[in-house]
Amino acid sequence: MYLFSILLLAGVVISVLLFLYTLYSLAWNAFRIPLKKVKMKPNLGRRLYYVIRNVFLQGKLLKELSGGIMHFLMFWGFIAFAGYSLSFFFTGIFPGKTLIPPGVFADAVFFTVDIIAIILIADVIYSVLRRWVIKIPRYQGYNGFEASFILFLIGTLMVTYYILGVLRIDGVTQNIPGSIMGSLPSGFTPITSAFASLFPRISGSAGYYTYWSVWTIHALDFLIFLVYIPRSKHLHLVAAPLNVLLLKDTPQAQILPIDFDKETRFGATDVRDFTWKDYLDFYACTECGRCTANCPAAMTGKTLSPRDIIWDLREVVLAEGPEIRRTHADPAKSELIKPVIGSAIAEEDLWSCTTCMACVEQCPVMIDHLDKIVNMRRSLVLNEGKAPKEAIEMFRNLEMYNSPWTNPQSTRADWARDLDIKIVSKTQSDDFDLLYWVGCVASFDPRNQEIAKSVVRILKEAKINFAILGEEEKCTGDPAKRTGNEYLAQTLANQNIETLRKHNVKQIITACPHCFNSLKNDYSSMGYNVEVFHHTEYIAKLISDGKVKVAADETGEKYTFHDPCYLGRYNRVFDAPRDALGSVSSNVVEMAMSKTKSLCCGAGGGRLWMNETEGTKISHKRIEMADQTGATTLVTACPYCMTMLDDARKVTNREEKMKINDISEIIAGKLK
Repeated sequence: MYLFSILLLAGVVISVLLFLYTLYSLAWNAFRIPLKKVKMKPNLGRRLYYVIRNVFLQGKLLKELSGGIMHFLMFWGFIAFAGYSLSFFFTGIFPGKTLIPPGVFADAVFFTVDIIAIILIADVIYSVLRRWVIKIPRYQGYNGFEASFILFLIGTLMVTYYILGVLRIDGVTQNIPGSIMGSLPSGFTPITSAFASLFPRISGSAGYYTYWSVWTIHALDFLIFLVYIPRSKHLHLVAAPLNVLLLKDTPQAQILPIDFDKETRFGATDVRDFTWKDYLDFYACTECGRCTANCPAAMTGKTLSPRDIIWDLREVVLAEGPEIRRTHADPAKSELIKPVIGSAIAEEDLWSCTTCMACVEQCPVMIDHLDKIVNMRRSLVLNEGKAPKEAIEMFRNLEMYNSPWTNPQSTRADWARDLDIKIVSKTQSDDFDLLYWVGCVASFDPRNQEIAKSVVRILKEAKINFAILGEEEKCTGDPAKRTGNEYLAQTLANQNIETLRKHNVKQIITACPHCFNSLKNDYSSMGYNVEVFHHTEYIAKLISDGKVKVAADETGEKYTFHDPCYLGRYNRVFDAPRDALGSVSSNVVEMAMSKTKSLCCGAGGGRLWMNETEGTKISHKRIEMADQTGATTLVTACPYCMTMLDDARKVTNREEKMKINDISEIIAGKLK
């Protein structure tokens, strides 16, 4: 066996062992430190779909075309380069043998590699330009060394590949053992041939020593890459495909309840309170910043950065894990583990989150930032009784009045007093087909009561047999759940579920996306399933079925629609409100951020009841976007959004130039 083969084999063995040991350490952290064990359902079809869509086709990355195409080419470039890489090491360790036998297949592989290598060089150059010349904002201040080092390794790998190829065409490698592609005609490596024609031929001892110098750099580059990957942000090359494959098997919008009868640790206080899937999220993070770039809190000057939340938790795991493993400490009793809240994670960042899920939507490797933020809120609220004073007051009102305000429960249906509709709490009759779930905001806020009346008018026009619960309706628990008070949320949910079962409710319509999400997703996690419609879905269907007829808007009004987070990103309802609005007018324009990229109004996650004192108000930024469209009417489909955006419209002096209406008000006003 040749000396270079022995050295190469030793390098491969050492590098692979270091690579595997690092992966073992990371896996040990994920499966030994967490105290909460989670299981997943197979759902193989769904999992493979997301792997194909988001790993192989890079679906989420391609939402941003410039960076997406770059990463797509780099990903597939490395896949294609794998054939050459394996062949290089195989022939280097076993000179005279080939991993890919000469023939059409080998010619196709090496032809592809030759084209891919120049594309990867172009990718490296473009990446350098994006990061250090164009200075894409989300990159600034993050992973500068790691990014530059990886780009250097990739660039070096491709350049040395071409140098070895030029030496092959010059005939230098013809009698050297361990060289590959020796018998490949130059026509099958067109880029290499082009480079060979640009430089003078080299032969003799100069060529020989050049070959071995470049060959050594080429081999070392591979091995350094292998060792470095799991120790850097490029661990995502291994972790990201797994993270996509093992995505949560519950609805993305669903936050699982705490089993208070079995669990003794509530929320996430330290690294023991996250699950192995959370750890995989930490490992999969590429630190690309798409989450933070689309976070409404970060966009408006708050210190919250979803990227930092994930990355800082990862750093804590990587710091504490080896010490726990080294000392054989029992994670359940270890004093090495410190709380993450207040040290790695700032409390104010947790409370700045609007739970809009923009971070989750944008993450190319399907990290769930929201679960972690809500679980850390749970730790503060349930273990320490800590929350912003406005949230504490909201909890007190929910406990005493079954709503976030101090309105007596007996007044919940006062808005419907003269509308001649069935109120179950008064009639105790179950003679209805559809339950209209009004929600707290529309029950007690005068502006949103107009939306409730519009929904009633449309349902009556369609001759739907519906009713409201009246005094028997209580807050769904959404504000408590998203602010971490899971116990209170479950108390309210269980009371509502008991009421719904008592009246044998089969279908529910609601104009509140937060109630919609709770009834549809949160309640199903507690074992209660019922068919739930958002009012935009129900209204659009009534119009398409001809049960409601509307007149076209002939006033020249220009509309723009604001996608509520809990309707759009949470539950993928994008078309129904646009279809309903389109039945009235074709003069509808989209805002700069709409549908999956819609900017939050700032009210979710309990923020409707908290003061926004840092940076710009999120609602002000959103109303500015609406104004930039030139629309004269901003259309909403959520009482939270109505409250926030109507206030922003007034505070920013836009009352004269822009109206704001719910979709139900638009339709009710155009009924024939």
